[in-house]
Amino acid sequence: METSDNGLLSRAKQGDRDALAHLLRRHGPNVRRTVSGKIPKRWRSMLCEDDVMQQTYADATAGISRFESTQETALEGWLKKIARRNLHHAVEGLETEKRGGKCRRVEPSDDSRSDLLDSLTRTRGTPGSYVSKTEALAALRAAIDELPAVYCQVVAMCDLESRPVAQVAETLGRKPGAIYMLRARAHDRLHEIMGRTTNFFGDSA
Repeated sequence: METSDNGLLSRAKQGDRDALAHLLRRHGPNVRRTVSGKIPKRWRSMLCEDDVMQQTYADATAGISRFESTQETALEGWLKKIARRNLHHAVEGLETEKRGGKCRRVEPSDDSRSDLLDSLTRTRGTPGSYVSKTEALAALRAAIDELPAVYCQVVAMCDLESRPVAQVAETLGRKPGAIYMLRARAHDRLHEIMGRTTNFFGDSA
């Protein structure tokens, strides 16, 4: 049995969940310190460090096979980057909602899908010139179907139905800040899927 740290990382990248769990337990405390005390006081009832860490571990599990380094010493920095990004997205979402940046639509429609497509274009890549809007919307629907279940739920409720985040959080048994993290990850995944399956995003073609 391999005992080296790099061997443990190698197994984790190949899909060994026990090896990954060991690595996350080893580096988790230092990663948590990266976000400890960084949640603004006004949002602490809507977001906690456990929310950030839970999403960070989920992201690490989903992305470990694409982690490029073969050295465990680089893993902690990667995890810290994910944790900081998750915290940023959660706080950004909460701040945006406080400023009134939420929609009022309550039923899915072509307009809601078009708004989501525009949002992905605006924040995650410029549109390519070889895919029509109709084709892009069809690709978006297919990409949503490929999402993990919880991501699909968040996109459906937040983006397509435009339910209040507090309502979505209550439905899914999570805090509002966690919903913003899930939504950001879902949008990242949609961009990745559509970049792989279409030429709509110019920077992913």
